[in-house]
Amino acid sequence: MKFYKCNDNDPLYAFYQKDGLYYPVFVEKYGTKPVDINNVYEISDEETVLALTKYMQPYEIGKPKIYMAGPLFNEGDTYTNKLNSDALRAKGFTTFLPQEVIITEKSSELLIAACVYMDLKAIYTCDYLIANCNGLEMDSGTAAEIGIAYALNKKIYLYKSDVRRYLNNFILGLADNMVYQTIQEIIEQLEKQNIRL
Repeated sequence: MKFYKCNDNDPLYAFYQKDGLYYPVFVEKYGTKPVDINNVYEISDEETVLALTKYMQPYEIGKPKIYMAGPLFNEGDTYTNKLNSDALRAKGFTTFLPQEVIITEKSSELLIAACVYMDLKAIYTCDYLIANCNGLEMDSGTAAEIGIAYALNKKIYLYKSDVRRYLNNFILGLADNMVYQTIQEIIEQLEKQNIRL
């Protein structure tokens, strides 16, 4: 899919084309109706195109959808997140792993917005949220993702392999007071619910 911008003052106003018409990408901000625009140009930055593409379709079709919440700010975090995601994908689930799109200090406003909207859409449309809660204190973004998922009545699984077992009681309560030490324990719970493909 190709994405476009026009010569306007809104850095987040991106479009895609369907049936000869232009539609805003971020429906949460701009709605779903086609728009009349002139002087469009194609967005060519690969990272931005990747983020917009993931926003449009965060999950594979026809598989149980899992949002992978967790910190992603060091090698240990990203390694664990990827291992867990790969284990779930190998079992037939489709996962959304936010770290697959990277924001840096050089990222454009459009790319940053794409990541925000992409993460929100992925939480809205997931079946389950698995939260990596490793560390002495839970990552603040992970806590926000858990809160959003709970408000949307999503089933939440907390993962913490860290031997420091403390977790905030409020967060625990949002996940039925259950913490799993391995991704395999979570996979077993998912399979008990008869959702294996």
